[in-house]
Amino acid sequence: MSIFTVLWTIAHFITGVILAAIIGGALKRLLHDSGALKQNYRRRDVVNMMGLSLILVWLAMMAVAAAFGFARDIVGLPVPERFQFTPDISMPLTILILGVGIFGLIDDLLGSRESTGFRGHIGQLLKGRLTTGALKALGIPAVAFFAIYQLSIGPLEAFGDALLIALFVNTLNLLDLRPGRALKFFIPLLSIFLLYAPSSYGLATAALLGVALVLLRADLREEIMLGDVGSNVLGAVLGFSFVITFGWGVKLPLIIVLVALQVLTERYSLTGIIENTPVLREFDRLGRNI
Repeated sequence: MSIFTVLWTIAHFITGVILAAIIGGALKRLLHDSGALKQNYRRRDVVNMMGLSLILVWLAMMAVAAAFGFARDIVGLPVPERFQFTPDISMPLTILILGVGIFGLIDDLLGSRESTGFRGHIGQLLKGRLTTGALKALGIPAVAFFAIYQLSIGPLEAFGDALLIALFVNTLNLLDLRPGRALKFFIPLLSIFLLYAPSSYGLATAALLGVALVLLRADLREEIMLGDVGSNVLGAVLGFSFVITFGWGVKLPLIIVLVALQVLTERYSLTGIIENTPVLREFDRLGRNI
């Protein structure tokens, strides 16, 4: 990696941090003043749905990327190839972020805890009652299929890619039950794509890491909760990253592992598993006020 590329990586990371601080700060005040509070696992009232900042920051970054595109064309600004946003990557990811974000927001606003788990929501659906969980189970794979179709080789691959994205979304939902847990899973995995992402995905990876680190600080301090809207977007970004970067030698084992995790958590508490595994427990508690 050249010095020039490293500098561009740092610049986009800092851009993500700055946008997250500005937009996130304003959004936090808005949500607080609007009464968008929720009790966390310690029964403390916390500002909820701060995952909306991921969507708002992403849209702002799209505007910044467009501005740099104009600057590159007009004044000849040197932009490395892997940091030039192209519609074939940015548009599907934007559709995916907006789509899964909407389903998460619906769950945050209208969801209840009467039915939990995949079996619970599908069971209610078979009885003729649509829950927000069932709506997500049906809608998120559909959005993922639509978003990823043009990047896949035929409908069969698109189905597999959509399944992987949907599994990542649900996995992040399962993790987001304690402060910082989902973001601690998200940040190390997304960091992989600083090195291995395809040409036009470097900017998104660097900038989104900046956004995630800003959110992590507030999440660990129990000032905010991401909400379903946030965990949905984190999962979708990770799933999309794996889909566009790796072949089926990586994606198929991932699908098997994530399906096994879903089956496991239908019977056992993921928090219980983490608490009973010393290494996972210590990492889970890292940075938290216990």
